[in-house]
Amino acid sequence: MDQTKPLVDVSLFLHGDSLNPAQVTLMLGTEGSKTRSKGEKWRTSTGDEVTAKTGLWQLSASRELMSVRDQLSWLRQKLSSATCPPSRIPGVQYADIDVFIALGSNDQGGGDHEFQLTSEDLAWISSIGTTISFTLTYVREEPQNIIGQQKK
Repeated sequence: MDQTKPLVDVSLFLHGDSLNPAQVTLMLGTEGSKTRSKGEKWRTSTGDEVTAKTGLWQLSASRELMSVRDQLSWLRQKLSSATCPPSRIPGVQYADIDVFIALGSNDQGGGDHEFQLTSEDLAWISSIGTTISFTLTYVREEPQNIIGQQKK
């Protein structure tokens, strides 16, 4: 991971046992990035079968828009034609905006990244009735091992 460019991912998550992803899409006026109904089955990349324990509708902002504010603006624009706040859609039990930031660490294992939320950002988050969660993680680069190379 490049220490100078953090990975930033801002997503809206809606959960609920009776959540109907098609209804959420209709009411929010945009397709979700990932959707599942409770009880829906799918296979993971390792071939394991998994059953959804609750319904999910997720909208992830583009990672090309690096800043938290840019990604929040993207979400706000995508949800601009919503007929109802996400938290008030029938079947939604939990609505959250998740901000995930992964930073490359320095030699001491730390790093820093600054971002701001404006009063406009906070007012919008409040108006759609969601919480906002922040996850910050530091990734320390290890020297690449050459596959097949053995230590002598």
